[in-house]
Amino acid sequence: MLMFPKFALRACLLVACSYPAFATDEVPKAPGKMVDLGGHRQHVNCSGSGGPTVVVENGLGDFSFDWALVQSKVARFTRICTYDRGGYAWSDSGPLPRSFAQINLELRDALAQLKERGPFVLVGHSFGGPVIRNFAVTYPRDVA
Repeated sequence: MLMFPKFALRACLLVACSYPAFATDEVPKAPGKMVDLGGHRQHVNCSGSGGPTVVVENGLGDFSFDWALVQSKVARFTRICTYDRGGYAWSDSGPLPRSFAQINLELRDALAQLKERGPFVLVGHSFGGPVIRNFAVTYPRDVA
């Protein structure tokens, strides 16, 4: 009797996983805006109103949507922007080398194109910590 339930479960999983309705090559629509940075696009998602604007810098391998729950709560009392660095989620790969200087230049340019106003409160998670420290040193007038 124990063989039947295992077989039935495996058969159901095989059918479900191979059914075309579950398989798709479509990429979900980006929740934010795609900003043209001169040859490559960067995804930035801003919500809320007020100031100062909070800008979240992801950890290595993380994506803007990882912050969705935090973003929805922060957006209740101020403006918040999450984004995907070049080559992550919806953002195109940016120019090499992918240095802190290049990452910060792209972030600053994207925020400027979106007319997001500083000074910004920068939040860095993991790898994002040294990235935002470099931003603050490079663009001190843009940081609250």
